[in-house]
Amino acid sequence: MKKHLFPFLLIVFTLCFCKQSFSQFNKIGGGIILATGSEYEYEGIQYFNKSFGLNVRANYDLSKRINLVPDFNIYLPYKETFVDGGESSTTVIAFNLNGHYILNPRTRNNLYFYFLAGIHVGGWNIKDDHRSGLLNITYNYNEFFVVPGANLGSGLQFKIGSKTEFFAEVKYTIAKTHQMIFTPGILYAF
Repeated sequence: MKKHLFPFLLIVFTLCFCKQSFSQFNKIGGGIILATGSEYEYEGIQYFNKSFGLNVRANYDLSKRINLVPDFNIYLPYKETFVDGGESSTTVIAFNLNGHYILNPRTRNNLYFYFLAGIHVGGWNIKDDHRSGLLNITYNYNEFFVVPGANLGSGLQFKIGSKTEFFAEVKYTIAKTHQMIFTPGILYAF
């Protein structure tokens, strides 16, 4: 089941972009991710994701106040070297499906603020190859874990060109691997 989740999410996300040919999605774009905090405990060891990554998203206007925004995040691997030798590497991917509630939909200066809430599905790939001298245990595994959760946050968006918009949002992921995420980026309207 876990091995099939990533391809499934990739297909769903790809289908979201294919819908643009039917003029349902009105914006696509992405940005960078700056994340803090997030850890996953496995076999008594804590693995971390304190790196930054890339965000790809689409935007669909359901109404003047509500947008549906699926996004896909991939974080750069976080490597940790152990004192007794060896290292671990943690790579995280995430799929989010958020709803944006726009607070000021009829603004004259093309700047609007929104609250967001949605679902989160994270995937943690942990590779570990090290030996613990104190416990005399050898760790050697490559595992993938699925972590479901929810998102809460807010953001802003404003035009910087005739078809481009800047966005910046802060959200908190409520899950076993909770973390705070800041994402600035660019959207292209078609």
